Amino acid sequence: EDLPDYVATICAVLHARLGRDFSQYKAGTLMRRIQRRMHVLQTEAVPAYIEQLRTLPNEAELLFRELLISVTRFFRDREAFEALEAKIIPGMVAEARGTDPIRVWVPGCATGEEAYSVAILLREGLARSRSRRPVQIFATDVDDRAIEAARAGLYLGAIAADLSAERLARNFVKEDGNYRVVKDIREMCLFSTHDLVKDPPFSKLDLVCCRNLMIYFEAPLQQRAFATFHYALRPGGHLFLGPSEGVAAQSRLFAALEKRHRLYVRRDTATSFPTFALT
Repeated sequence: EDLPDYVATICAVLHARLGRDFSQYKAGTLMRRIQRRMHVLQTEAVPAYIEQLRTLPNEAELLFRELLISVTRFFRDREAFEALEAKIIPGMVAEARGTDPIRVWVPGCATGEEAYSVAILLREGLARSRSRRPVQIFATDVDDRAIEAARAGLYLGAIAADLSAERLARNFVKEDGNYRVVKDIREMCLFSTHDLVKDPPFSKLDLVCCRNLMIYFEAPLQQRAFATFHYALRPGGHLFLGPSEGVAAQSRLFAALEKRHRLYVRRDTATSFPTFALT
């Protein structure tokens, strides 16, 4: 019952030990995962757990792993991806800017399914328009293990339920009952560890695909994230959010293109660039 009084302290210890700042994540999510670690350690008093967090060699890392959220699928929310394919992708591949690459950022990419889904749509769009423009998809996450899995691009056979037979055959190679993303799709995606809270963003982007991440952020961190995305996108660039997310409080930065499926376009509005910590 007294855990809410200690969440800020636990976040401070985690930040001191690992340099990861969860202080602006929603408290309910944090408390559920802290309680799981306390249960594993059979620790009943929160001050005792804080002492364990400070002194046990691996506890900060274990809590960090517990706090990470990695729930994703290929083409998760299929209708939303169909809207992306119909309303955004054609314009992205058709715009004549010489040999400039199409640039996409997928923050909070987890194990890579969403980044690869966007890559598949872009490859199909480029084929339809007979364009040879290169594609750069910057897929990032604070979870280094998830990034390693994403780079490998190897997924369980169950993904067949999330893909059409045609897309599965064209974009994956079967390996011992599992599926590996084909090389040219993997080469579109540049996976790296990156912290949206403190690391500088990418720039001159055509699309930011950030789905089901900001639901875990408190309002100030959401505001910071939107300012970051606005800065990162080129004029006319697009933002693709999850079904429980929206830009109502940030309408001066983004206008709705397809509100039902959370597709937005960047407004040409001046905004201050959020500063980033160097630690």
